[in-house]
Formats: sequence, structure tokens, C-alpha cells
Amino acid sequence: MTTYASTSSRRSPAIASVDVATSYTAYKSLTIAMGSRGAAVRVLQRALGGVAVDGVFGSVTRDKVVALQRSLALAQTGVVTEELWDVLEARDFPFVGDRSTVLRAGDTGPQVVAVQRLLGVVQTGVFDVATREAVKDAQARAGLASTGVVACRTWSLFDRLSA
Repeated sequence: MTTYASTSSRRSPAIASVDVATSYTAYKSLTIAMGSRGAAVRVLQRALGGVAVDGVFGSVTRDKVVALQRSLALAQTGVVTEELWDVLEARDFPFVGDRSTVLRAGDTGPQVVAVQRLLGVVQTGVFDVATREAVKDAQARAGLASTGVVACRTWSLFDRLSA
């Protein structure tokens, strides 16, 4: 008698995925301005600081947006577009673009320098023993597997540490 495995019992190979979403991702395609309401406005208000987080885009929020645009030498419209969302994301999640990169002992380059700078290691641009130990220490303090390898979860940790 021949038996066949059902499709539901077959296992597919694990596929690694890298989470590159941030608190801004869902709103980056939205344009918001005076009168806007909701979750996107609350995210913006938290990012701006110094304004009530009430989800209502009023004059105080608009003034904060204009001040931010002025400080960035952008057009002072008081309107939040994808360009400003991108600026906020880059400021608050400086390593989001690196999350698909894996760094380990022996690697070199500007990403290694950024990790070394963040962790207070001499900036040689070479992922050396000191860098690996600093990464392991940061991972352990954050409750991550202390591997000494920088991958997605460690990049996310570095975003939090850089804030």
C-alpha cells in the first residue's frame, strides 16, 4: 500500500525576511496638513516633540513642521510630504537601510565605522575583535543572542541606541 503525504504536512524551506518597516513606513505616502487627523498625525507629533500628541494637525503642529522645514532648508509649507517623512525616518532610524546587511569579523567599510562609532570602539573601519566584543556586549544587554554578528535585529537595536 502506498501512502502519500498531504500538502499540508510538507515543509517548505525557511525563508529569511528582513523587517525594514519603521513607525513611519505606513504613512510615507500620505500628505498631511492643517486639518488632518488620525494616526499619521500622532506619529508626526511624537517625532516633532514639544507638541500635544492628540492626532489633530492644528496650528501648533503646523508651526513645528514649518520650523523643522526651515532648519532643513526645505520649502516652509507646513505640509508633510514623503520628503519630510523620509527625513524624519532617516533621523530616527539611521540604520534602517542597513538591515539587510550582515557584518561579521573581517568585514570592512563605512558601515563598520558607523557601528564602531555608535559602540565607542576605535574607528578603524575593520570589524576586528574589539568590534565583535562590543557588538556581543550590546546584544547581551538588549537580550539578543550574543553572536557578535550584526544582522537585522542588531541593526534595529542600533537604531534604538542611536536615538
